[in-house]
Amino acid sequence: RSTLFPYTTLFRSKPNYVVMICGVSDRQNIREKDLAKENDDKAAKNPANEGQPKKEGESDAPQAIIAPEPQPAKKSNGIIEFRSDQWEKVYSRRIDETVAALKSKGVPVFWVGLPSIRGTRSTADAVYLNDLYRARAEKAGAVYVDVWDGFVDEAGKFTSYGPDYEGQMRRLRAGDGVYFTKYGSRRLARYVDREIGRYMNNRGPIA
Repeated sequence: RSTLFPYTTLFRSKPNYVVMICGVSDRQNIREKDLAKENDDKAAKNPANEGQPKKEGESDAPQAIIAPEPQPAKKSNGIIEFRSDQWEKVYSRRIDETVAALKSKGVPVFWVGLPSIRGTRSTADAVYLNDLYRARAEKAGAVYVDVWDGFVDEAGKFTSYGPDYEGQMRRLRAGDGVYFTKYGSRRLARYVDREIGRYMNNRGPIA
């Protein structure tokens, strides 16, 4: 269960690269009280101007207090609906924060897109999320790995079957139309391995 990412933890060891894939469980609303708590946690970790030296000419005298404009109270049980403009804004920010956390290891980051999912609505949701992942990852300098073509038929629709890494027709997806069989997992891994190899080869020899 994701929705999403401020709680990302990184390896203590030094990786050569980081691969990220998620999103199937992120097709849900975001609760406003969870978002408020997240913002409070960030503010507690980064108090504004705490311990900052005074600017030249700044007085120690107390400053006049200007009362803020009253803001309408938000319902604690309010929700931000999946695929709404506000949801997209919040989720995009979380993607950015996650990529930044992953890049803090100082190694290449590969963000793997979602495959097609059985069902018209589920497939549309996957396309929507992939558009966000691709745009935010590429903007942040991560490599987006597109696996879509590996799990659709010639008409571009979801299929449970396809060729494995040896070209034999196999069942690639589990019965729920979401998760992978052993052969499907290997097919997914081939896409990721290919992009990692391509990236590393383009970087030239590593000392």
